[in-house]
Amino acid sequence: MRLHQVVQEYIAHKQALGMRFQNERYAMRSFCRIMGNIQLRDADPAKVMAFIGDASRPGRWRCYYRILNSFYRYALDRGLAEHAPFPRHAPRFPPQTRPYIYTTAELRQLLAAASGLPTVYSPLQPATYRTLLLLLYGAALRVSEAINLTLGDVDIAEKTLVIRKTKFFKQRLVPVGTKLARTLSTYLENRRRLPLPSGDTSQFFCNRTGRGLDRGRVEQIFRRLCLQVGIRRSGGPRAQPRLHDLRHTSATDHLIAWYEAGEDVERLLPHLATYLGHNGVHSTQCYLSLTPRLLQKASARFHRYFAGELS
Repeated sequence: MRLHQVVQEYIAHKQALGMRFQNERYAMRSFCRIMGNIQLRDADPAKVMAFIGDASRPGRWRCYYRILNSFYRYALDRGLAEHAPFPRHAPRFPPQTRPYIYTTAELRQLLAAASGLPTVYSPLQPATYRTLLLLLYGAALRVSEAINLTLGDVDIAEKTLVIRKTKFFKQRLVPVGTKLARTLSTYLENRRRLPLPSGDTSQFFCNRTGRGLDRGRVEQIFRRLCLQVGIRRSGGPRAQPRLHDLRHTSATDHLIAWYEAGEDVERLLPHLATYLGHNGVHSTQCYLSLTPRLLQKASARFHRYFAGELS
């Protein structure tokens, strides 16, 4: 059976299960272009591995390996292939860079820098980026979730956000605090003065034409803001603070606040996992070891418990 036909059927199968499958679809079509319309059984392992990449780019390797592994499981289960043309084990990768946890002072510096962005590209650019940063921290959203919000997804009266395009294809409601709701309301008033190409389904964060923000451009501007205020760390370009680290910072600050308030953090972790849109608590537990301050709070609580000071 030809590769292109199997890929087309595989994509249709995944989308029939309710998956968006957008990034995976792009990757599989790119795979088809590189491999050519060969018989699936004739895939050259060297060519497949060249597509996946190598250990120097672990992010790409893991992503493309996961996508192709899922595709070949589909093909093997249906007798369309005899084996997967890539190794079963991952190469040895360099350790992943730890998330950067921003201090309160650094967050204020970033917000001030965003407020000073030029308006030549859009009269709303400073407000757009300041509000975006506040939302990423205040609601602990993924970057893609924030920039995919539409006007109809932001309910100011109920102080909730409808997150539709999530990592795990699930919709969730995210409540926001009163101060953040006021910030969103002010931005929304100004946003409605720009074009609304699709009415209430137009993007909440937009450029001067009313179109949604490009993630690459957003990341580029954020890196520029970090350089402007001097937020850097050693380790080269790949180790620098990221926009996504605002989500890590938000989650970590929640945990620290719970420890300081004497809350039962283990009991509250499932609530935080739900708020973050995680599939389970195991994905949230990684935040417990992100900062010395958090470790100090957890350690102090453990010693008090061990000494019988906590019930």
